Amino acid sequence: MMIFDKTAFWSSAIDIDEQFLNNIKRCLILAPHPDDESLACGGLIQSLVLKGCDVHVTLTTDGSRSHHSATYPVDRLAKLRYTEMISALSFLGLSPDKLSGYQNQDSAMPAKGEDGFEALSEKLHVDLSSFLPQLILVPYELDPHRDHRATFQLLLAALKNVTDYKPTIWEYPIWLYENASEGDVPQLETGELKSLEVNNYLQQKKKAIHAHQSQTTQLIDDDPEGFMLTEEMIGNFLTGKEYFMQRTKTNPAGTLSKDYFEQLYSTHSDPWSFETSEYEKNKYTATLAAIPDEHYERALEIGCSIGVLTQMLSTKCKHLISMDISEIALEKAMLRMKDREEVKFLHGGIPMDYPDGSFDLIVMSEVGYYLSKEDLLQTRNLITSSLEPKGILVLVHWTHFVADYPLSGDEVHHCFANAGLLHIKGDRTADYRLDVYRKQA
Repeated sequence: MMIFDKTAFWSSAIDIDEQFLNNIKRCLILAPHPDDESLACGGLIQSLVLKGCDVHVTLTTDGSRSHHSATYPVDRLAKLRYTEMISALSFLGLSPDKLSGYQNQDSAMPAKGEDGFEALSEKLHVDLSSFLPQLILVPYELDPHRDHRATFQLLLAALKNVTDYKPTIWEYPIWLYENASEGDVPQLETGELKSLEVNNYLQQKKKAIHAHQSQTTQLIDDDPEGFMLTEEMIGNFLTGKEYFMQRTKTNPAGTLSKDYFEQLYSTHSDPWSFETSEYEKNKYTATLAAIPDEHYERALEIGCSIGVLTQMLSTKCKHLISMDISEIALEKAMLRMKDREEVKFLHGGIPMDYPDGSFDLIVMSEVGYYLSKEDLLQTRNLITSSLEPKGILVLVHWTHFVADYPLSGDEVHHCFANAGLLHIKGDRTADYRLDVYRKQA
C-alpha cells in the first residue's frame, strides 16, 4: 500500500460542463455495494434528478459480507443493506423502483474469466439495451476492491453486445483514496479528471450516507471486527466536490494512432483472425456479392490490413489501390499479392493520406469507427468527391460496442446516409451492417 496524494489528484480536476449534464436524459449508476452510490455520486444524483434526468441505480452485489454477525446473518444483513440503500436514495430524490439488484455475493462477485461472469454480462446487456443510458457511472477500473474491479469489467463486457450505442462512461474512486498501491494510481491525461461542485447538495448527501446505518454506526454490535466507514473515509466525499474520471481509454474521441495498430500487429500477426474466422469469411462473401456486377477501372480499398479482402477485390477491378496505416500489416498484404501488378499499396491513414485521383469503386470495411467524428466527416467528403459519377461505395462495419473505438459502426453508416449518395443496398446481421451507395451522374 502507498500513501495516495489526494490533494494533488483533486487539484488536477476540471469543472464538469453544465450543458453536458443538461443534455443527459438517462443515467445509470453501477454500485458494487450499498453506500458506494451515496459516497461517490450523491450530489450528482440530486443534480441530475432536478434537471429531469431518469436516474437508475444497479447494485451488483448483495452487501452481505460487511459483518459476521449472529444477529444479522448473511440473508438478514443483505436485506438490511438493501433497505438502507432504498432509504439513502430517497434522500437523493430517487424512488425504490429506480433501484435494482444483481445479488452477487459480496466480496466474491464474478470477475472476467470466472464462473458466472458471462451470465451476469448478459443480464446487464439486457438492462442496457432496454434503458440505453447516455451516462454510466462505474467504479474506477483499478479501485482496490475486487467487487469494484469486477463491476468495471462487467460493464465493458456487457456493452460489447449492445448495438448502435456509445455512452459516456465516468469512473468514480472509492477505495483508491485509502488503499491504493502504486499500480492502482490512474495515470490521467489533462482533462480526464472532472469535478462537480455539490455544496448545495451536501446536506442531503450526508443524510444518504448515514442512512447506511450498518456501515456508519454500531447498529450491528456483536461483531467487533465488522466493517465501519471511518469519519476520515467519509470525509473524502464531503469536500464540496465529487470527482469522476472520463478516461480516453473508455471514452475515445480522437482517431486511433498508427502506434495503436502497430502494437496490435506486432503482438499478433492476424489480430482479427481475417484468415481463419468464419465470421470474416461470411462477411467477405457478402461484401463481394453486394458489389454490382459492373466494370471497375480504378478501385480504392481503405484499410486493407493483411490483404485477405484485397485478394478478393482484385478480381473485381482493373486497378486497385489498397491502403493501410500499419506498415507491418501492409508488408504482409504486399507479400500476399506479390504477383498481382494490378494492385498498388499505399502506406497511410485517412483522412490525411487519402490518395489523389478518382475511383469508380471504393470499399471501406471495418475502418470508419477508428476515426474521430471530425476525421470521419472529412473522409466522407474526400470519398464523395473522388467517387466517379455512377461510382460505387461499399461500407461494412461491426456494430457492437468496442471500448477502444471513438465511434460505433452504426454511427459511421449514419454519417454516410447524409452524404447525398443513392442507397442501393442495405443488409444487417447480428454482428455487422453492410450498405452500398451509388454516386448519381
